[in-house]
Amino acid sequence: MDETAYSIAEKVNGIKESLNLNFLERKNAVDMIILSVISKKHSILIGGPGLAKTAVLKELAYRVKGLRFFDFQMTPATKIEELISNRPQNKTGQSKTGIDNCDIALIDEFFKGPHHTLNSLLSIMNERIIYNPEPRKIPLVSLFAASNERPDKSSDSNLLPLYDRFLFRMEILPVKDGENFKRLLELKEKKEGGFNGNNSGETVLGKEDIEILSSEAENVEMGGEIFDCLHKIREELKNKQVSVSDRRWRETVKILKTNAVLNKRSYVAKEDIKMLEPSLWTYYSDIRAVKNILGRELK
Repeated sequence: MDETAYSIAEKVNGIKESLNLNFLERKNAVDMIILSVISKKHSILIGGPGLAKTAVLKELAYRVKGLRFFDFQMTPATKIEELISNRPQNKTGQSKTGIDNCDIALIDEFFKGPHHTLNSLLSIMNERIIYNPEPRKIPLVSLFAASNERPDKSSDSNLLPLYDRFLFRMEILPVKDGENFKRLLELKEKKEGGFNGNNSGETVLGKEDIEILSSEAENVEMGGEIFDCLHKIREELKNKQVSVSDRRWRETVKILKTNAVLNKRSYVAKEDIKMLEPSLWTYYSDIRAVKNILGRELK
């Protein structure tokens, strides 16, 4: 593994440790968010308000120099034009923010948006192209959606193609452990812009570091035993009526390779497959089957 990538992976692990100290019982979410950004995939966070879904994402954005962040809340009346930077309301100081000129986008209450607006996001998520009115490439790295609506088999089937574009899916729950709840109440208020307002003394990445890690992941090797394990998992999921599209299976390769790089390896190990758990379920009824099958295969 390249020494530069190795050093960056060390910094990423330092950021993970710091985030885990300040966002209790959010380790899986932190891992998923970082994987999502470095692999340049999209994620959906499901859970009620006040569970740090936005906060942990913003904190990561503060830790990467040059990473532009756009935060928006959907309503049933939202038009795609409202997400674009040439809208006056999206101007901040001398700059304009919007989904067309950001690196990380967070769209809250995602599925409350009207169908025509949500469907307009398909090209943005797939090809990183926006039509306004002419097609234009945009620099979006990852789109994060937040929703308090749990998808089930009665959900609107017209939204399934869009929902399938979220490679990572995770439910965010309230803090459960009593000791962690006490620590939560004792945490100091954080200033806007980072844990201490200016990131002084905190580990920070450069935007180019993400590109280096993403590029390094392309060189990671996957042995035949990994493909055999994935095939076995797929067959077991099919037997449990858990459907995973071919597109999603293809995209899981980037997750495995990226996770290997973050663990400073030049090859995918069986333990990396655990990171696919947020990517192999569609409906809540699938989650238990996915966990059981992965747990059994990774013993």
